[in-house]
Amino acid sequence: MNHTLADSKRRKLKDGQQEFDLDENLDSLLNLEEQYYKEGYREGQEESTKAQYLEGKEYGFQTGFQRFLVIGYIRGLVDFWENQVETYDASKSIKTHITQIRAIMEKVPLSNKDADVGEYEKVVNKARNKVRIIASLCKEQKKVSNIDQIIKEVGGEMQVSGDADEMW
Repeated sequence: MNHTLADSKRRKLKDGQQEFDLDENLDSLLNLEEQYYKEGYREGQEESTKAQYLEGKEYGFQTGFQRFLVIGYIRGLVDFWENQVETYDASKSIKTHITQIRAIMEKVPLSNKDADVGEYEKVVNKARNKVRIIASLCKEQKKVSNIDQIIKEVGGEMQVSGDADEMW
């Protein structure tokens, strides 16, 4: 009996009642590395996706908090000045500016679309300028002179990579 190597691989061995195909068994053993590689790759992708989602969510919360911390501080100042308006010399002018700043603050967009982010920046700059005017009229410039420092202390600073490719 002259068997070729291919024939010997294909023949089935009997082990009690079971027959084994050598090719099938050896191939499955040789493919284990590929199988585990694919499983590991898939699991790594899933974990990375979850981590990026959580990181993005955390970044979004921090950004929203920092942005609207400025708005809250400005509204707090305006409420304070409005309650104290009669104690200031230029109360009529202050009332006018308070009315104007309230109208400006109503325009603050609450969404995160690109156009709205630009609009937010414009509105906040107008509101800051108006707050500086009111602070000057009330002779309370100290309340707004270090507004950015106060916001930074309370809201913290966002850790953002300078390179967009490194960030994601």
